[in-house]
Amino acid sequence: MNKYILKIITAVAVLITLNSCGQNTKKQNTMSTNYRDTIKNNYKSVKMFDYNPTYQIRFENYDCYLEFYINDVLVVYLGGKGKSAGEQHIDFPEYILKSGIQTFRVKIYPLLDKNKKFEKFVSREAQLKVRVVYGDYRRELSNWDNFKEVFKVELPKIETNVPFLEFKREFTATVPYELEGWSNGVDLSKEDPKELEQEVLERMNEIASFYRDKDIEGLAREHHIRVKEFDQAYYFNTKENSASWESEITEALNESKSIEVLSGEMKLMANGKLVTILVSDGAFKNKSIIRSDVGQYYDFYPQYFYRPSKGAKLQVIR
Repeated sequence: MNKYILKIITAVAVLITLNSCGQNTKKQNTMSTNYRDTIKNNYKSVKMFDYNPTYQIRFENYDCYLEFYINDVLVVYLGGKGKSAGEQHIDFPEYILKSGIQTFRVKIYPLLDKNKKFEKFVSREAQLKVRVVYGDYRRELSNWDNFKEVFKVELPKIETNVPFLEFKREFTATVPYELEGWSNGVDLSKEDPKELEQEVLERMNEIASFYRDKDIEGLAREHHIRVKEFDQAYYFNTKENSASWESEITEALNESKSIEVLSGEMKLMANGKLVTILVSDGAFKNKSIIRSDVGQYYDFYPQYFYRPSKGAKLQVIR
């Protein structure tokens, strides 16, 4: 065959191949942003109402390591010796799935010793004042005095040695939205705990690899339902709100020096509907086992899973 003709045929073949690759790459790139685009468009589906309430825990504490739970879901663990700088607040509307009776629980732990281990007993000096309040997200968030109080409780003086303290309350919340969350999930407490823990650990490692590889689309695929419900609970109805998830996680991962998976203990929450693995002791108690080393501090990435139906894969919901 004439060498010139052969070159033309070869060139055409290469061009066809490149066009094909270009089309495939374009298709892959389009596919690779599906979940990121879904999150960026969340604001379009967020509903606003005449009254848009958010609920808060407000507290003051002294020598008091504690956990706050709403509806049997861990909202936060707080450690630190000394007195809080005035009244602090924590928003928690994402843990209220619908209007009705909600539960509040607080656990109080001993202080840490010099070896970062818990002492035997809760400090006799421990003090805690807690209020649950609510107010309109837009109208009253800048004026906290307008928030209405649901209930308040104060820790009585501790006069005996106790390894921990716990108390509960119920309250009624009224919200204009309804989140599915984990409400239709499987009761994980009925599953084999060893098999469940292994499954959770595998999922944690899988998600940690997305953080490690800076795979934003992979993280969006895992988190898009959680982010959607979070946006509704906080009435995030602007384009900027929806775009912030990707920009914030990208910035955090660009600062990260490494991602590691720590050892921990499985924890069931939401009356058996949620599961995760958290650090079980020490200075990082109740932190996620997925940890990012940022240099002078650590970022932790919690993953609360539920099983949508029997036999289904565990899915991140909070």
